[in-house]
Amino acid sequence: MHRLIGLVLCLLTIGVFATNGNLRSLAFDQLRSIAQPLFESGEATDPHFDAFYIGMVEKLPVQQRAERALELAINHYQGASTYVTQNAQLWRSEIEPSERLATLITTAINAPLIETRMAAFELHLAQYDLEKSITEVDRLKQRWLDDPEGTGPWAVWSIAALGARGIDREQIFNELLNATYEQNTNLRRWAVDALAIFGGTEIIDPLLEIAINDTSALVRERAFCGLAQSGTLQIAERYLAVPGLLGIVESNQTEQQTQLWAYQALREITNLYDIPDDPVSWRKQLQDIGLL
Repeated sequence: MHRLIGLVLCLLTIGVFATNGNLRSLAFDQLRSIAQPLFESGEATDPHFDAFYIGMVEKLPVQQRAERALELAINHYQGASTYVTQNAQLWRSEIEPSERLATLITTAINAPLIETRMAAFELHLAQYDLEKSITEVDRLKQRWLDDPEGTGPWAVWSIAALGARGIDREQIFNELLNATYEQNTNLRRWAVDALAIFGGTEIIDPLLEIAINDTSALVRERAFCGLAQSGTLQIAERYLAVPGLLGIVESNQTEQQTQLWAYQALREITNLYDIPDDPVSWRKQLQDIGLL
């Protein structure tokens, strides 16, 4: 508001002193000093989820509390993701799936910050009253086996979310890996997404293999997405996929669409967007910056 008032005053100043060259020049300099920041990039605020916001959300009913806290986490309020993660299991049986919560969870799962993604997983578990335990993993696996084409994808995804939160990672990794060999394409697709959610450097080689060899274009594309930007891999972990992705684009046996996906994954991982679709150029650049 102050900036807009200043802008108006500057415009008035320009009008009043339009006949005086020195004053007119000064007025324009003032105008630029006010207007230029309006067109710059960057964050407008540095918000914190402090005592004020904690007090605000804790006055809400639990369902709205969970939704509002996750919304603040999505909007980069520092501490909001931690608040959700610490409280989500306490909200089990008090929150339930809703259209608004589903939208927020989907948005948070695709947020840039890993802690926001983890908060989303916590609320996913809480809304379905899933406890973080090995027993819950076994129950979900049974639901998957009982109805692989119905609740199977949901169960696989939920098992991966438990693994991402540190529950029985060795067993869950093996289960998810086995699921990527299912004959059902839809279940394989969800198994690939689940691997990306599970995270950890152990998923990189399986995702690279799937990206090259799976018979479904959709499943292959999801594997590239898991390597490039979805799931819970840290940026430094994604760098480990770079040599494999380069090998894909360098191979004469790689079909064109698969090459295009590999190039896009390389761009998203490395943040190098001005290199052409040429393996020689990519190899040189990657060697120059130390990613090979």
